[in-house]
Amino acid sequence: MRNLVIATHLPVLKHQQLKNDLVNEPRYQRLTANPPDPQPVAIGIERPILHAQIDIDHAAPGRLLHVITVHLKSKIPSAIPGQVVDFQKGIWRTADSWAEGSFLSSMKRMSQALEVRRLIDEILKGDPDARIIVAGDFNAEPEEVPVLAICGNVEDINNGDLASRVLVPIANTIPSEARYTLFHHGRGQMIDHMLVTRNLLAHYRGSEIHNEILHDDSIAFATDSKYPESDHAPVVATFDFD
Repeated sequence: MRNLVIATHLPVLKHQQLKNDLVNEPRYQRLTANPPDPQPVAIGIERPILHAQIDIDHAAPGRLLHVITVHLKSKIPSAIPGQVVDFQKGIWRTADSWAEGSFLSSMKRMSQALEVRRLIDEILKGDPDARIIVAGDFNAEPEEVPVLAICGNVEDINNGDLASRVLVPIANTIPSEARYTLFHHGRGQMIDHMLVTRNLLAHYRGSEIHNEILHDDSIAFATDSKYPESDHAPVVATFDFD
């Protein structure tokens, strides 16, 4: 029910879903659970990662494109037994249980981000010149750790030898005032990203974020019945491989 989709008219040579295939499922003993956890429990990941190898031009060698689609765990706190009065309304019994639920969600989000980064490194180990795009809902802004973990910036890992493995956010080419895909509590947030290997920048022709009609998803009447369309703006990027 939470699987991802890649739609393309180009040939898909291979595809796979990853869900704790490259990262072991985290285990954690919840502090506020009622009844208490007798031992650490599995912190399950709801959404898999989708990886497709797409043939850009079957007539030419070396024209493979790796597309990785993600939907990382949201910042909504994960439920804890006995601590949620009304999950739909987000009513919790205590502040510390809410904080722990948020911690669990961040654990899930980072577990997914680590698995994406390991997949990227696995691809580049087999083909240092691989062309890779990672796209989707990261539920994290550019300066947050899940995005930085997938990018692998040299200034974070302090190893210039790994510069060719850095992924670049294409949204950096969009003016800062228009760089948001979600409107929450009166502020635009950039949480949907498209990250690419540097060898794709030569083919990059530009991008747009269609956020003109976004509503504030945090206001009381912003229900799905009133706003049935997505509360995320689409990110559209153009590449020229001719």
